[in-house]
Amino acid sequence: MVEKSKVLTRSCPNCVMPCGHVVKDLEAQLSELDYENIAMLGSNIGMDSLDKAAYLNRLADMFGMDTISLGGTLGWAMEATEKGLLKGDIGLEWGDVKAAARAVVEIANRSSELGQLLAEGSRIASQRIGHDSWKFSMSVKGLEVSAYDCHAAPGMALAFGTSPIGASHKDSWVISWEVQTGRDSYSPEKAAKVIELQRIRGGWFESMVGCRFPWVEVGLELDWYSKLFKAATGTDLNLITLADRIYTLIRAFWIREYGGWSREYDYPPRKWFEQPLTKGPLRGARLRLDAYDSMLREYYRQRGWDENGVPTISTLKSLGLEFTIPTLSKYVKLS
Repeated sequence: MVEKSKVLTRSCPNCVMPCGHVVKDLEAQLSELDYENIAMLGSNIGMDSLDKAAYLNRLADMFGMDTISLGGTLGWAMEATEKGLLKGDIGLEWGDVKAAARAVVEIANRSSELGQLLAEGSRIASQRIGHDSWKFSMSVKGLEVSAYDCHAAPGMALAFGTSPIGASHKDSWVISWEVQTGRDSYSPEKAAKVIELQRIRGGWFESMVGCRFPWVEVGLELDWYSKLFKAATGTDLNLITLADRIYTLIRAFWIREYGGWSREYDYPPRKWFEQPLTKGPLRGARLRLDAYDSMLREYYRQRGWDENGVPTISTLKSLGLEFTIPTLSKYVKLS
């Protein structure tokens, strides 16, 4: 559908593999799409055509809004309406593109009761209306999940759960490997694969501000990134140490900001545990909390963190992060 509707492509300057697909939206205006915003502003909220998703995407772009978080938050509001928790002017129905478009504008400007409610995302909105609505806030650490259902993908659920910025797929897109190697497993190998991809994607690519698509899409060997980086800067970098310092330092930051730490901060959305899939070849699938906990514990062990997800003193020292110890000691017991 996108290929048939595409009118042009866009890219970063001088890119040889442009990834921005531009289509015409509901108002015949140009809108640049990718998989995530098509899914989150399309089928996720009941939109039945590409031009509707493109229209909502263009509005979000105009206001500088994250289309993944927007789609997840609108989806939460629509489910809350379906359950009778939002009514009247603050209700949103599935597939109502006009109401969704109005909501986008109101969220951006905080210009209505609905806009005020949704402006800080679904987690904050669920805290405001209560009634266990947090259980269908599809978010981690306050950030909405992207367009990958993990009822039958525990490795990807772990990637979402442990992402330091919340439920981002950019840190560790493990689901493709997981589908190929076995969905059902909660093995130590899955924890290791999540960490490996976090090191590469969230550590290396994000630090060098490099595009991962040549590696992901056309198989450019990772060694080339190191060679090109050294050619440009004259610097050799140890990928593993660099990435582990980043992830451990971010964890230390969050412990300080939260005033402590709970392993539940690394849990994916509750719905994946409590509400099985109702249709399709994976009907009945859901995550197992005990197995997820075991895999999360293994993830912590491989990272050099304790069973609650707090970096140990030896790990902090080995990564040159001992300067964080006095501050962390105010909020957690370090081992």
